[in-house]
Amino acid sequence: MFDSEQKSDEKSEDDDKEEYNNNKNNQASSNQYETYKTTTESESKTKQPSGKIIDNVVYFQRLNSKNQLGGSKGKVVTYNSIDGLNEYTTFPNGTLQTEKTGIYFSMFAAQIGSPNRNGKGEVHIWTEKDGKNEQNSNSIQTVNRGSISVLVYASVFQASTDQTLALLYSVSTTNKCTSLGLIATEPEHESIVPSIITTIIQISDGINTIPYAELFSTKTQLANSNSDVIIFDSFSANNKINTKNTEHNGNIEYNEEGIYFIIACAQVGSEIDSDASGDVHLWMKLNDKDMSNSNTIQTIHSGSTAVLISQTIIKLKSNDKVQIAFSSTNKKLGVIASQPKNEPAVPSIILSTFRLRHQGDAIPYAQLSSSKTQWGCKKSQGIEIDMDDGLQRIKNKNGVIKFREAGTYFVIAAVQVASEDNNGIGDLHLWMKLNGNDIPNSNTIQSINKDTGVLICQSAIEIKVGDKLQMVYSTDVAQGKIGLVATQPHNQPLVPSIIMSIMKSSYAEDNYD
Repeated sequence: MFDSEQKSDEKSEDDDKEEYNNNKNNQASSNQYETYKTTTESESKTKQPSGKIIDNVVYFQRLNSKNQLGGSKGKVVTYNSIDGLNEYTTFPNGTLQTEKTGIYFSMFAAQIGSPNRNGKGEVHIWTEKDGKNEQNSNSIQTVNRGSISVLVYASVFQASTDQTLALLYSVSTTNKCTSLGLIATEPEHESIVPSIITTIIQISDGINTIPYAELFSTKTQLANSNSDVIIFDSFSANNKINTKNTEHNGNIEYNEEGIYFIIACAQVGSEIDSDASGDVHLWMKLNDKDMSNSNTIQTIHSGSTAVLISQTIIKLKSNDKVQIAFSSTNKKLGVIASQPKNEPAVPSIILSTFRLRHQGDAIPYAQLSSSKTQWGCKKSQGIEIDMDDGLQRIKNKNGVIKFREAGTYFVIAAVQVASEDNNGIGDLHLWMKLNGNDIPNSNTIQSINKDTGVLICQSAIEIKVGDKLQMVYSTDVAQGKIGLVATQPHNQPLVPSIIMSIMKSSYAEDNYD
């Protein structure tokens, strides 16, 4: 994988292991969700695993360094480079095939735009399983002239051996003389920006072995300046999570305690036949109270649409209830469902959630965020991360993240990109470094034009003990200042400048409690 040599002034791997063992039984995790503290390592040691812990999980990390231009009919996204692969079959036509039955989490991040930045229209992406379109898997994002952004789709799903999976995309343009699609670029002195980054990682083996669910809504739900909760009327997967009230009050009730990953992908925009503009906010609630540091914002321009995400890793107790909340600065904005012709439906929101490994020693994870606004420049800078919302077997030193346990990790960073006084124009680049070196092909770009949006960067990474990970960014500014902007909306949780979630993927074999 990536270079993980340590500098001479850093601790050796043996020193780090010794430090970890010395502190193992008296270490307490910090967690800003105060009532729901992370289980300490000494507490979790009393839980004896009834099955062998498997760290060698199936995963897939692939990309394409070339443009992929689209048309009105769906095309399969293809790949030309592998950054990581374990027990996953790939085919030249872009089709992927599982080699092992299990539960998997996937995230597709498409860098959408126009080759010459002169196109305008929409890009759609959806999934196909075993040669058939997956229902309610479609997502849409608007491309404006001069803009480039990342269109995200995330899913948790049960897969059987030899199941095939493909990502499809289509485009619609306002001018037939221009083209849109998935756009790759090669910035100077930075990691490549691929046209697509696809991450698939196994989170359990067998069939329905852990609590997990994927929920969505087929209904448009408009927001206003007062916060409201989003309801869910359907699900494509559900095991050991209570969803009987989601259509009435949006409550997702967790039957079993544990550490859970939650990601909401909301299709934000304006109601049909409206050219409304404004901002949409999206955040989480826990037991009817706002979840700290979970808020994100997306600007809508004249009827545009985009996928806005909010994600977390959190320790939950049995019967805890999670809701997704939203608000807007224009009552004609909200989460929008639609039905494109000859494509799967576009839900107004898709929510994926699952429990991390529950047996044996405490599973390594980190939920981090920053309260600091950070302005960018052409030269890359490390992102300062000053808030540890939840930590276990991982250290954070103001954005330098050190790992105490080897394994395959999923990492996602979501940054709130904006400009000073909403007057800036330009691009922000976001990528990862491991032990001071750029992680190849990890770069993503978000354009800003006097507005705000969320930029995603994600990867599955093989980590060694003592490895250090850092998020870095740069800006290419035409006007004003652009950067990562933290804000405190009235009667809402903080909008951090970055929300970062990290988890090790492993599971207990033959242990399905």
